Amino acid sequence: MSSTKVLVFVCVTGLCVTRLVGANPFELMPRQTAAKQQGAAVLFYVAYQGSLRDIQIDPIIFNQVVVNQGSAYDNDTGVFTAPVSGIYQFVFAAQLCRGDHNNVWYFMINGNRRTACHAQVSGGDTTLNTCYCLEELKKGDQVWVRQIVGSCAWASTTSKTITFSGVLLSSEGVSTLGGKYDSGSSCPLPSLGRVMVSSSIDPRASLSCVAVTLLLCCLLLD
Repeated sequence: MSSTKVLVFVCVTGLCVTRLVGANPFELMPRQTAAKQQGAAVLFYVAYQGSLRDIQIDPIIFNQVVVNQGSAYDNDTGVFTAPVSGIYQFVFAAQLCRGDHNNVWYFMINGNRRTACHAQVSGGDTTLNTCYCLEELKKGDQVWVRQIVGSCAWASTTSKTITFSGVLLSSEGVSTLGGKYDSGSSCPLPSLGRVMVSSSIDPRASLSCVAVTLLLCCLLLD
């Protein structure tokens, strides 16, 4: 077989393969498609303007709503109500007052203390204290922040140094990271994802390429 015939054979075969693949591009697995269609995100970020000094506050009502996607945080009560069952992450941050204060805050879930946020400085020192809470909630569970007597935090109208935020990480067995989680496990893991070739390739493209390849082989072997 001459080099010219080999070159023609390779070119035609390559065109056929390109047409077969291009007839219907790779599609995402149904699981990933479902994740994208899971519904609106649940995300809130609120701040308190002013000082929280030396008294018990249960719950803290954050008076500046920056983000409240999903409308799950109630600015009148300071309570977040889970709109769906899933795994949530919450963050509380507070700028500590100067002086001797025993600062203790709690993430409260349905009236029960869940995670303690403790920080203590003395004299003229101050710092920004940040605490995290990761919980699996049922629909309707309520979460808020409680301040214990002796705690003191401050914020200006623009500093946003007393804040409370939360985000839904996964819901209904579908993770926002693209994977699934089991309600008996602790935390969803990200999925690397998979792809599959659709079986709905145009049959005319397949038959025409086979016919051209067979005809070319006969000519080359002649």
